[in-house]
Amino acid sequence: MRVKFVLTSVMNKLAAAPLYLSVLAISHVALLAHPMGNFSVSHYAKLEVSGAGARVRFALDLAEIPSFELLREWKLEAASPRAELERRAREQAAAWTRNLRFSSNGRSVLPRLEGAQLTVSEGAGGLPVIRITSELTLPVTAGKIEYEDRNYLDRAGWKEIVIEAREGARLRKASHTDRDRSKALTAYPEDLTAAPPQDLRAELEWTENAPAVAGRPAYPVKPEIVPAAPPQDAPAVQVASRPPEAKVAGTVVRGDYLSQLLGNRDLTWPMMLAGIAVAFGLGAVHALSPGHGKTIVAAYLVGTRGTAKHAIFLGGMVTFTHTISVFALGLTTLFLSQYVVPEKIYPVLGAISGLSIVWIGGTLFFKRAMRLRSVDGHGDGHHHDHVHDHDHGHSQSHGGLTHTHDGNTHSHVPEGDVTMGSLIVLGASGGLVPCPSALVLLLSSVALGRVGLGLMLLLGFSAGLAVVLMAIGLVVLYARNLLPDREKTARSRAFQLIPVFSAGLITCVGLIMTGVSLGWIKPAGMLG
Repeated sequence: MRVKFVLTSVMNKLAAAPLYLSVLAISHVALLAHPMGNFSVSHYAKLEVSGAGARVRFALDLAEIPSFELLREWKLEAASPRAELERRAREQAAAWTRNLRFSSNGRSVLPRLEGAQLTVSEGAGGLPVIRITSELTLPVTAGKIEYEDRNYLDRAGWKEIVIEAREGARLRKASHTDRDRSKALTAYPEDLTAAPPQDLRAELEWTENAPAVAGRPAYPVKPEIVPAAPPQDAPAVQVASRPPEAKVAGTVVRGDYLSQLLGNRDLTWPMMLAGIAVAFGLGAVHALSPGHGKTIVAAYLVGTRGTAKHAIFLGGMVTFTHTISVFALGLTTLFLSQYVVPEKIYPVLGAISGLSIVWIGGTLFFKRAMRLRSVDGHGDGHHHDHVHDHDHGHSQSHGGLTHTHDGNTHSHVPEGDVTMGSLIVLGASGGLVPCPSALVLLLSSVALGRVGLGLMLLLGFSAGLAVVLMAIGLVVLYARNLLPDREKTARSRAFQLIPVFSAGLITCVGLIMTGVSLGWIKPAGMLG
């Protein structure tokens, strides 16, 4: 009755979800904070040859987190004087240019920086997004040009190269075409389901265009496209293990209510409470996207003697762990980003979480399989090797695998016991990998001097994530109570195998999580 009462209460509160989601929809704009993700650094290079020589347009587009780090390195803010920002942007462009490698006909050449353009726009949570576009010239003659970009090799993002011949030159061979998919990182494609380009090297062969002869084109329209071979002494380019982030439900976006709230100088208590409520809703909606341990919680509780108290404890552990992990990653971003790339911590945390799940699932699988085996031996032999030292009445039903003590019947169907250790590990694994949106909220609050509000929003986001897991756990427990009576199912082999199957499912999900985190498996939304 207690489970049903709690479930009814939860369902009544969830009934208001459509109204709340409509409020979220009104507060959101269509654009995500950054289409490549909050940690991304996107690259663009356009190599252009003409009768006047060779030019390169090089651009780097930094998402919220690397932009935040760059401004801290500059010791400036997005609202700093424009002249100071542009001065630092040109210095930064010069530093990035030194990480570009060019060669002409086998000889190394140094590019000349002609100018740099800085663009600062608003991202998620009010954090700035920085893009710097550099114009370079190359002192080269006709022949072969090789290019390599060694900036931010360990960062995920869009990495595009365009090669084009202008008047006075023609291409004989090129590793890339003149198709500009991102418009110099100003307009990313809408469809982000496919992996983004990951090109950091290019080569081309060109000649100066001879005077046109009547009836003959000045240069071929389509040069031979030959993919560039990486130099033998060049470091391996680390390709992003995840596809670009699409529009995921529950993501903090540019111009939403939380971004406006953090930037508002005149805050009132109703506004802050509304912000916490919105953060709670975002966390809840985000929890419904693939991942976040929903499958694991359901599989664990369906095969154990779980109660509503256990489901609520799991949710509390998720809230606690997620809040701590976001706070720890925020401190790393603030003080240790020059030593540790923050997004590189995600695969490590994901692998730890996945291996923890594998350990729980494997242990449960072994125990439940052995218990089922002992039950099989107990039922098939029609005898008891152990001694029953009961002073009360005792009756047995070997075929039904049940015992009755003083009118209370219990089953020999091998359910697993709920242990505090497994609950803690399971809850910790569900919240160990921090959501980028939560980190954006925290860093934005730090940048704007609203640390207290940021922590409250973070707690609200984590609580929303946890409530969904609690609700799923309660629904699973309620659904399990709707199954046929144990006495009717004790003879069914399928029902006896449910706890073993659920433990196996937990193990498989943990293995998949580990594989995805380490880049061995490409995610396709298979985790629930």
